[in-house]
Amino acid sequence: MRIVKSLTHIGSSFVLAAGLAVAGLGLAATLSPAVAAKELKLVCPKDGGDGYAFKDQRTKETTPIRDPQLKAIAERACKGPKLDSTETGPVKIVNKQSVPIYVGFTASGGTPGSISWGSGCSKSGNGVKIAAGATCQASVTADGTSTRFCADTDAVPSNCFEAQQNNQTMIETNFEPASNGGCFNQGNCVWFDISLIPSTCTDQLWDQNQCADTGGASYNLPVQVACGSSTVYTCQGPVSSAWGPENYPSQCGNPDSTCQSSPNCQNAYFYPMFDPPENQYQPNTVCTAAQTLTITFLAGE
Repeated sequence: MRIVKSLTHIGSSFVLAAGLAVAGLGLAATLSPAVAAKELKLVCPKDGGDGYAFKDQRTKETTPIRDPQLKAIAERACKGPKLDSTETGPVKIVNKQSVPIYVGFTASGGTPGSISWGSGCSKSGNGVKIAAGATCQASVTADGTSTRFCADTDAVPSNCFEAQQNNQTMIETNFEPASNGGCFNQGNCVWFDISLIPSTCTDQLWDQNQCADTGGASYNLPVQVACGSSTVYTCQGPVSSAWGPENYPSQCGNPDSTCQSSPNCQNAYFYPMFDPPENQYQPNTVCTAAQTLTITFLAGE
């Protein structure tokens, strides 16, 4: 039996993906590091074996890692980074809704993520309740794993990796230790994005009919994400047919643009964006030098 480690964002997998691209492996020889990072999973051998491999998420093809340098990188990734106890990512969650919200934080295996809830956070189930108008302070262990925040107004979502099936807005995160290349030697960091992707939406279906009949947009609450006080992405409703039939929020940037952050640019994933040319301008970025990731659930729809 093997353990599969997710390589979902550029931050945690940039070095591995770059190694794949230059190693000339058939599985990813033509992919940029960013694309390889989103499409591949590292398969780790159990009990210290030597069976390192990459699995293509789309084709399900598994390719053994034979290049010695790339295998050494894979071995370090599978063993996990040695964390300093101080390597945590500060998070601030603001509730501007007129009612309490319930926030969950989930790791890629479907279990609660490694987070310490602080002031303004009232423990509820596997997450917290945040009162209307309140701010919740938290810190996340920078362990390089794929994680997600999501929220609802009734109860804490049990698993934010099931947010697509539940049509809940996803804030996808990857808190990296300083030792990971994705932090660019600026201390620990966090890669993040907003995702609205319907549960069975693909790039091909977006091109065909804007992902009609693929489960509905993964959206229930408007959200804004910032590094400290600097807003990066804003996504809010009301939902409409402005971007197709799947009830995407109407004030969430332009999914057909080639820029990021402004109201007329990319602000969230409407579809996977695996394929070129869209993969070159994905709405995914990083807070470096342990900046506070501020997630604000906005008032309104």
